[in-house]
Amino acid sequence: MSGDVALVVGAGGVLGGALCEEFTAAGYAVVGLRRARVTHAPRGVEIRACDLWNPVSVARVAHDVVAQHGHVDVLVCNATHFVSGAFTDTAYPEFEAAWCVAVGSAIGAMHAVLPSMAARERGTVIVTGATASLRGSAKFGALASAKFALRGLTQALAREYQPQGVHVVHVVVDGLLRGSHSVARFGGSETRTIDPRALAILYRQLAGQPADAWTHEIDVRPRGERF
Repeated sequence: MSGDVALVVGAGGVLGGALCEEFTAAGYAVVGLRRARVTHAPRGVEIRACDLWNPVSVARVAHDVVAQHGHVDVLVCNATHFVSGAFTDTAYPEFEAAWCVAVGSAIGAMHAVLPSMAARERGTVIVTGATASLRGSAKFGALASAKFALRGLTQALAREYQPQGVHVVHVVVDGLLRGSHSVARFGGSETRTIDPRALAILYRQLAGQPADAWTHEIDVRPRGERF
């Protein structure tokens, strides 16, 4: 089948929705994976309910998408399970949930998509990171351990698949996303939030980079955010 296809793993939330809309507007056939079923998907977007906690479930659905469309041109790994709290108050299953959703879902989707990308010698994998990808903060042990692992995986795959023509890039989202529940929770303001629509444009631009000028990691923050 012809036409560009984008698979967004973690299509819920403000960024997931913005990514689906941006790639659809750019002419992609977009399939979004999220934990809950939706009755009204964005126009032109196929939303599939998927257990993002289960890498096997993610791999199965992603394989179905490849089989249906013949290929996937852009894979966005955007799933996150947010956990915060004192270390001794955070039980092991909560750590495991953070790892499974962030890292496990990415592994499941990549296992399904990367072989065909490598065979075609084209394709882009974009992974959503966070401030926690670069430094651990007090009471964010579960999130930081998951995001550190995800960044390491992305770095390894970038080096493995670059010679095979596949662009793998990690985006450090260093700030709160405008319109998300985290803004009120952590006291965000208009000048200290990232517009998810602007971030989605960046993802689409990364997917369109020529092979002689690839970005492999980029950090993004609002102008009011300290770093």
